[in-house]
Amino acid sequence: MVLVADYTKQHQIGLLHWLGVSGVAHLVVAFVLLDVWMYWWHRLNHVVTFLWRFHRMHHSDPEMDVTTATRFHVGEIILSSIIKLALIPLFSIPIEVLILFDFVQLPIISFHHANIHLPRNLDNVLAWLIVTPFMHKVHHSRVKLETDSNFSSLLSVWDRLFGSFVQKERCEEIKFGLDGFDEDKKQSLKGLLTTPLFRS
Repeated sequence: MVLVADYTKQHQIGLLHWLGVSGVAHLVVAFVLLDVWMYWWHRLNHVVTFLWRFHRMHHSDPEMDVTTATRFHVGEIILSSIIKLALIPLFSIPIEVLILFDFVQLPIISFHHANIHLPRNLDNVLAWLIVTPFMHKVHHSRVKLETDSNFSSLLSVWDRLFGSFVQKERCEEIKFGLDGFDEDKKQSLKGLLTTPLFRS
């Protein structure tokens, strides 16, 4: 990614270079473009069957907590990284933005996956800016309509803008995990790694 970002910068490749966006504006717009891409990538992982086979390892966790934030199949990570390599020259994303995005994103996804309950009013206010625990708990529901909502990973505006925002009054009633993935063998290391091979 460093090599691709350096090449992109040296040869002024990509949308933001062609539009003449520079300086701080370039960094801010690139950061926002990366975040909106993460929204659509996440949404695609729920829509495209092949991608869902990998992504469902993340959703099959029956006890949602901070460890769920990093519970991703290696296949999904590889696919995401390959696509990100293409995004760098497409949008003119500098390496500084990639590093900053990961630096900001990790604590926020750890926060909204954590097994914590903020005062509801505080959660509602924060949810206008970033993804919060109440907001993301809905996304990990076993109810498909709820699972297929709240795709944002950092800024929450994308779900409101693209019509995928869902609120639930009583998040404590949500049952986490995926039907058909509760067996011990599917929750073992071998089971998690072979998740894409299971039919249900």
